Amino acid sequence: MKKGLKGLILLLITVIFLYLIFVNINFSELKNAFKTFRYEYICLLIVSITVSLSFRALCFKQLIYKTAPDAKLADLIPLCLTGAGLNILLPARAGDIFRAYYTGKKYGADKIKIFGSVMMERLFDVVIIFCLLILGVFIYHKNPIAEKLCLFAGLVLVFGIIFAVSVYRFKNINKVCEFINAKTNNWPFSSYIAKSLYFLNNTCSSFFNGFEIIDSPRKVFFAVTSSVGIWVFECMNYFIVIQGFGYDVHWSVSLFVIAFISLACMVPSTSIFIGPYQVAVIAAFAIYDVSKESALAISVLEQSIVTIFLMFIAFIFLMKNNISIKKLREKME
Repeated sequence: MKKGLKGLILLLITVIFLYLIFVNINFSELKNAFKTFRYEYICLLIVSITVSLSFRALCFKQLIYKTAPDAKLADLIPLCLTGAGLNILLPARAGDIFRAYYTGKKYGADKIKIFGSVMMERLFDVVIIFCLLILGVFIYHKNPIAEKLCLFAGLVLVFGIIFAVSVYRFKNINKVCEFINAKTNNWPFSSYIAKSLYFLNNTCSSFFNGFEIIDSPRKVFFAVTSSVGIWVFECMNYFIVIQGFGYDVHWSVSLFVIAFISLACMVPSTSIFIGPYQVAVIAAFAIYDVSKESALAISVLEQSIVTIFLMFIAFIFLMKNNISIKKLREKME
């Protein structure tokens, strides 16, 4: 029942976004927009996607330098491509969970700790996305919406950095659990409470230990530099598609597109982020007075190519490692 209700809510959110997309749209103009695309640009887009996720693998390797020191880049690149594909296919960014689980299993490392490293990786992503927004506003500074998004991203960034550093440096999870255990020692079911606290303490400690890259400024530098590579090529993905459509739009539009999409993907929706994704792209292009039909054509084509390519890679990876997609989806849900 809960699963069905959740699915219904996500579907309702998607329908609302689809309404916002297709209301007052000129389908004839939309159809003509698709006809203008030069499909030889697809090869360039696939190369750019692969390079972007190769930088993701390089960043991931820096983050797990203590937890899985034997991790090889040749293994992590297809894993990151697969994780990105599963993030599209499965709910709650399950590809990130799978990446942590598979790495821990392959290298005999703490899976929860690796997942903590993946969350630190996302903090680096926020840093770079914030910088992209700042750069976009600096180039195209007259838009108040972009300025407000910059402020929002800045607040998230500051909070995230303070939280990550504070939790890692001043871990008091063990003391908190001991305090609660002492206070509930004579309560009914105290043994179950003690076991739950033990599990919570171990899990949280492992997770926050995944932030250990903070101890190495050199590794932080390489991880952030790799993250810059990720998002430069993410921007390149959209710029390639824009060029494929032959639109004469300033390259800075890709900065807003990527930043808006990153924020939109936080909105709960059905798989593949249909709805919020398109609205984000339309909003970004609106800053440059690009028509709704043209922006929608660009978003649909780019998302379709990325989705098909990454899901193909994920399918090959899972088949090669005898992992059932159906069982994986059931576990994640």
